[in-house]
Amino acid sequence: MPRLAGRAEAEQQLSPCEKALTTARAGNTLSQGTPQLQYYVTELAAPLAWIDVAGHCTDRFAEGALRNAQSKMVVALLADKYGQSAPEVTPARLDGVTTASISASALDAMALAEDRAGFAIEVLAARGTTAGATLPLSDMHKTAAQQLVSLADTMHSSAHTDPRQKVYAIENLLANPVTIADKASEQNVPTTAAIEMDCSRAEIEAVTSTKAKPDTDTTMILAALVAKHAYTAMQLGYPSSDAALFEQRNS
Repeated sequence: MPRLAGRAEAEQQLSPCEKALTTARAGNTLSQGTPQLQYYVTELAAPLAWIDVAGHCTDRFAEGALRNAQSKMVVALLADKYGQSAPEVTPARLDGVTTASISASALDAMALAEDRAGFAIEVLAARGTTAGATLPLSDMHKTAAQQLVSLADTMHSSAHTDPRQKVYAIENLLANPVTIADKASEQNVPTTAAIEMDCSRAEIEAVTSTKAKPDTDTTMILAALVAKHAYTAMQLGYPSSDAALFEQRNS
């Protein structure tokens, strides 16, 4: 079977980035008319592969994290159709993470994004009129913020200053508790979904703007955190189209 042997050799020569991209995009290579069940089975591997893309491929952190969330939405929809379980998503926290090879400024920016989101959701939850705004979701953001601050303390000495402000301006949210204008999608989107996606984008900016690229393990851990917020946003009604996801929202 020389043809198969040659193919195996070629696959072995792929870089980790190329392998991850090949797996992540496998569903796109299926021919038209492929049974949808086969497409579903192929797509099952895509979410984790996109996290690998974020970790192994240079300048693909945002793509890997956001497409992880997109692919989870696809898998969840197909799983429901075929009576299967939706993708399991663990809490958007950093439980058990004790080290991270990334700058203190990046960790600070991520902590600030988490704390801001947690505060906004807590305020909206207290009002009781905003779908998806719950105290458990707020607490999850605040826990992640504390974990990021603790990582920065551990990695960058006890002289590190906590960046969290605890209280943030929320006039626009209070004026738009149900839906809010989203510049990236050019639509009104559910307010809680906008908060989650804004947190994702702020964390992407924190990671991609740091001068020293973090190691692969750190990158994948942070990509998974970003992806969970993006997936929550999509579950709450944020558009999962490429245009909405990949265009930065201007404040």
